[in-house]
Parts: sequence; C-alpha cells; structure tokens
Amino acid sequence: MLLELAAVALLSAIALGWHLGEAGMASGYVDPVLHAGAQDEAVYGHAAARMVRTGEWGTPVFLERFMLNKPPLLMWAGAASMRVFGVSPVVLRAPMVAAGVLCCVLVYWWLRRTRSMAAGIAGVVLLLGTSLFQSMSRRFMTDVLLTFFVVAAMFVIAMDPRWERRGAAIAFGLFSGAAIMTKSAAGLLPLLILAVYWLIATKKERPPLGKFGIALGIAAIVAAPWHLYQYFAHRDWFVAEYIRFQLLGSGVTAPSRYTGDSNFWFYLRTLVYSDPVLLALWAISVPWIVMACKKASHARLLAAWFVVMAACLGIFGTRAAYYLLPIVPAMALMSAGFSPLLRGRISWMVNALLIVVFFFRADYKPASAPASAALDQYARMRRTNELVVVSPDDEFYASVLDLPKVRYVYLTPLDATKTTEFFYRLGMIVSGEQFCSLAQEMPMFEQRLHAWKLPDGLHPEATIIGADSPARLADLIQCSPDRDFLVPETFRNVAAPRHSLGGAVSGRLLLLADRSARRPENAIAPGTVVRDLRP
Repeated sequence: MLLELAAVALLSAIALGWHLGEAGMASGYVDPVLHAGAQDEAVYGHAAARMVRTGEWGTPVFLERFMLNKPPLLMWAGAASMRVFGVSPVVLRAPMVAAGVLCCVLVYWWLRRTRSMAAGIAGVVLLLGTSLFQSMSRRFMTDVLLTFFVVAAMFVIAMDPRWERRGAAIAFGLFSGAAIMTKSAAGLLPLLILAVYWLIATKKERPPLGKFGIALGIAAIVAAPWHLYQYFAHRDWFVAEYIRFQLLGSGVTAPSRYTGDSNFWFYLRTLVYSDPVLLALWAISVPWIVMACKKASHARLLAAWFVVMAACLGIFGTRAAYYLLPIVPAMALMSAGFSPLLRGRISWMVNALLIVVFFFRADYKPASAPASAALDQYARMRRTNELVVVSPDDEFYASVLDLPKVRYVYLTPLDATKTTEFFYRLGMIVSGEQFCSLAQEMPMFEQRLHAWKLPDGLHPEATIIGADSPARLADLIQCSPDRDFLVPETFRNVAAPRHSLGGAVSGRLLLLADRSARRPENAIAPGTVVRDLRP
C-alpha cells in the first residue's frame, strides 16, 4: 500500500509540477468562463515575499498597507517555503503543488480502501484531469490549500466514522482550524459537512457529541489567536476589511460582478466547460449513490459533502469558477466509487480512456500577464523613480517585481465591489486632483493611518488613482516630473516635456522622467518574487 501511495504522489507531482516555472506570475485565467485573471497570486506572493525579507509574519502587507481580507496561512506556507529554498515563483508555488498532490493521495487511499485499485486510479485521473484543479494547484492562491484541508478532514471521518481512535477528533479539528486560517468563513466547510453527516448517519456511525466538541475546540484553538491578535492590535482595520468588507460585503450580500446568471446555472455551465467528463460520470453514478446511502456510511459522508458544498455555492453572493474546487474531489470520489462504468473488467478500459483524455486536455502552455514584457524591461533598468502604471492589465504583476514603488491609475470608474469606503478615507485611493496635490493631502492621510496603527515606515497613500477619464492623464503626467509612467501605446501623444519616450513593448509605452539614478543591485524591494529577468 505504501508503494502505491508513493507512486500516486510521484505521478501526481509530475502532472501538477510539469513546467511549473514557465508560467508567469499572475498569468492566465483562473476562471475559464468569465476570463478572470490571477491577480490574487501576485497579491499573496507579494505579501509572502515581504514576510521573508522583513521578518514581519503576523500581519500581511500588500503595497505598503495591511492586508486583512484573509487569514495568513497561505502566505505563511509560501513564506516558509521561500525562507528555506530561496525566493522564486517555483518555490512560492511548491506548497500548492504539494497540497494538490496530497489531495490525489487521499482520494486514491479512500477509494483503494473502500472499492478497488481501478477505482482509486480513476479517482486520481478524474481529479488531475479537471482543468480547475490542475491550474489552481499550480498557482499561489487559497483554493487548493482549502480543498486539501477539506479532503483531509473528510478522510478522517471516512477512515474512522465514530472517531474511536484517540487522535481522530484532534486531527479533524486541526484540519478544520487550518481551513479557517486559509480562507476565513469558507474554512467552516469541514464543520458544516460534519454537522450534516451527523444528522443523516445512523447512531452507530456518527461521532459522539463529546468528540464533536473536542474537534470544535481544537479548531478554535488553531484559528482564534490570529483573529484575536488582529482585533486587538488593528481593530479598526480588521473590522473594516475582514468583517465588513470581506465577510459581509463580499459574502452573502454581494452581487455577482461578472454575470447575471443564477448561481446554479453559472456553476453548471462552468463544470460543463471545464470538465464535462467528470460531470457526466458523476451524473451517471447518482442513482447508485442514492441506493448506497441507505447502507454505506462513506456514501452518506460523500452525500453530506456534496450537499453542503452545493448549498454554500448557491447562497454565496460572489461567484467564481475556482469556488467549485472543494466539491471536485467529492464528485471524483462519487464517480469512481459508484459509477457502474468503473466496476469489473470494464473499469480498466475506462481508466485507459480517462488517461488518454487527460493527456489531450492537460494544458502546460506558458503564459504571462499582458503587461509583463514591458514591466520586465522596465525592472531591468533598475531606476530609482516611482512607476505609475496607467490602465493596468498586469494583474498586479508589477508588485512582485523589484521596483521601489508602484502606483496604479484607472481611467475608468473603479469597480465598487472591489473597493470600500475606508480605502478612500485613508488615502489609499485618491482622485486625480488629490494625486497632483498629494503633498498637501499627506498630513491628513498620515494622521488617519497612524490612528489605524499602520507603522510609520509604510506609505500606501495614492497607491490607486482614479482619474475617471483619459483627459486627466496629461495632467497627472504634468504634475509628476520625477515619476515614470507605463501607458497604453495609444496615449503616445500625452508625453510631457520632462519625460522621454522609453520605447514601446507589447502595446505599452514607457515615459521616463529625465531625472533618475540606478538602484544598487543589493537594494531589493520587500515584495519581490521575480528577479531573474534575463532577456
């Protein structure tokens, strides 16, 4: 059995890690339907690199401001990996590849124990063949790590439904607490699934309430310290960003930013587009799952898992394809464990077909954020000036480059669902007029930031500039003689007298301030992840 698990781990690592370093940071789409970019990878990567370089691990920082919309376990994992093996995109992503590999190992182990080797192989191939699972296991984002903790918690129940082993309740609590520390309220999934399973399981199959309480207590011990620390150390910021903005504003009450579909149709359409094979096999297996629920505890557990995930997806206001990830292993387990196509001799033929489909669908094509080539060229110059990125489509890629300071200018109204009032009050988002009079505005913004306990060395003021219209761009450049600009090439005619054209790359034009110097090679910006920028 150990050799089988080792083989599954090795093959899964190859499948998920192949050409890992060739994909650019924050590149490609994380939502194949909505074509949403991978900006969160740059955000979390910047925060993780900053932890390594500054030694400040307690409170994540992004673009010189506290980032309290998520707990920091993902960033801690990436920072720990880079602290040991060096700072690079591959090392940063390695913990997510490991989380994906462990999901595959647990799925195989589960099916090998309850069904057969053929079922175990099918479950792993179905999981690896899901484009969402494959792509998200190769990005530094929260969703695969959350999925691993959900799978691990369910595995604890599947192996010991009554938690007769001494460590079962503790292990479940640890995985549940880690899930909360990965993705906040979404981390409650293991506890919600356990509650539903406890209701539908027979008395002989459910864990005693006392051990349920132990698991809940362990989860609280894991998750509570960081939350309590942030509440007492940075109360205003924590309440505004973590509670009001993230939990309430981006949760149940938030409208979809991208589509008017109902949640059901959106996620069904996403599954049809991203993995029709898994969806078809799962649909075929449903009658057998229903029949198995009458007598098999692991079937009831899978049913509880699926129902809770489906309910959460239906209730949660914001929609994104990668929110499906925690339900994908449940569908793979259901399909491989109960589909009539994966029983007897025919199962090996189906497995062979699934492997062929995987090789046809696997996508390892290197990708880069749209503005990455121009930003890489600029970073190689090692200029001391601030860089102002206009009409950005870089998915915050500039934030993981070795640049002294980056600001972003939006020439269209900002997306209200991605901002909140305190961003404006603290001066992190300013208008074009405020930016051109920033010296006069700074004392007020600094006073407010100091009241919110931001350290004196951090200056997030005017990180985002809402110019609202292209007509304002010339004024911004005119009032910034010492700043460099990256603008779409269509704005070539807005160059000011104290800026020179630095050349166009991939449709973007550099406007370089006449006054500058070269930064020392050992002066590295704290959030830098990407440094190898050879032509």
